[in-house]
Amino acid sequence: MPLLWPRSRSANTCPVENLLPISIGLLLCCTACWLVWRLFRRSLDRSDDPVKLMVKWVGTLAILLTWAFILKGLLKSGGYALGFLGPLMTAAFSIIIGIIWAPSWGAMLARPLSSLYDGGDEQIQPTPFYAIAMARRKRGLYDLAMMEVRKQLEAFPHDMKGHVMLAEILTEDLGNCEGGMTVLEEFLDRENLEATQGAFIMNRLAEWELRYRKNPDQARWWISRIKESYPDTEQASHAIQRLAHMTDDAYLVHRRDPKQYLVHRPTPNLSAADQGNEGLNPQVRAELSCQELLQHLEMHPDDTSVREQLAWLYAEQFQRIDLALDQLIRCTQMAHQPAARLARWYHQMADLHCRFTGDEKAARQVLEDFLEDHPDSVHAETTKRRLKRLKLEIQVTRRKKEAEGSRPSA
Repeated sequence: MPLLWPRSRSANTCPVENLLPISIGLLLCCTACWLVWRLFRRSLDRSDDPVKLMVKWVGTLAILLTWAFILKGLLKSGGYALGFLGPLMTAAFSIIIGIIWAPSWGAMLARPLSSLYDGGDEQIQPTPFYAIAMARRKRGLYDLAMMEVRKQLEAFPHDMKGHVMLAEILTEDLGNCEGGMTVLEEFLDRENLEATQGAFIMNRLAEWELRYRKNPDQARWWISRIKESYPDTEQASHAIQRLAHMTDDAYLVHRRDPKQYLVHRPTPNLSAADQGNEGLNPQVRAELSCQELLQHLEMHPDDTSVREQLAWLYAEQFQRIDLALDQLIRCTQMAHQPAARLARWYHQMADLHCRFTGDEKAARQVLEDFLEDHPDSVHAETTKRRLKRLKLEIQVTRRKKEAEGSRPSA
């Protein structure tokens, strides 16, 4: 029999306007459940006894469900039972929950103070422990020391300190230079090291090439490899400086030999031309020294120490302050120079102005340029103090010159 009236849509379908509140309610419910789950997992991860903590959570949940079931019955009965037993049962269950969680709550309240002494719940990153190996090495138990180092390297295979210590024991204590250098070479080829770490290992290999293998060419190769592997770095700049001083093979090979005493002149210096030329005129000796320094710079143009010597030779022997300043300016323009060297060169340029030209304005400008380029340097404060007394410094220098000029010649 056909229906006389159409069935109402509201009886079977949900109005569209009710979907938004339902969706928001479900989203809030899911968010609350996710937060509770994260809190529960975090508590388990940070707990010293996860099993005991889980038992507490389960017990607390059971107590809360029991309390809700009893409270539901009291609400239905109403009257005297609800007014007297309701607060009593709530207080009893609260006391039970407090007894269960009292230690945890006390620890939570005391954690800010106790963390000052024990570090709190912060996870400590595991690190290798080489104290046992170092103690055994000092006692001469080299085999046991190597065993302990290898034990630590099994847990931390990428640790550089352990590989260096193992190589030192093999090379310096057991005399196995081949084995020690192989350890460092394999570690160097296997790991992607930063410039500081890679340069440290290559310098150590170069040192061992000189000390144990007596091979200056291979030592120079290791130093040049620093320059090639880490270009445009401070380590490359140091390698260039060291290569410029590794020119005398005999000195490099025998400098640590207790049976041989070699006097080495690693780079030209101001007294270089004095050897065998004591009878020459001082001006001629200065020209010979200047020529030797210039020849060295043709082969090693980045040798800053020789440029410093040449600058002071120009100033003191030839009174060519312009050439002296040019050498120091070239040093400051070299890339990747540490702040200490830059400060020394800038102060030396100020010294040239104070001692030879007496130009306070130029000396002040040099020091101010350093402060402008390196305002946060540890040498900035020293430079500021010198700026304050720069005028007095020039006056004292001028008086010394006048006193020396008025002194009668012998």
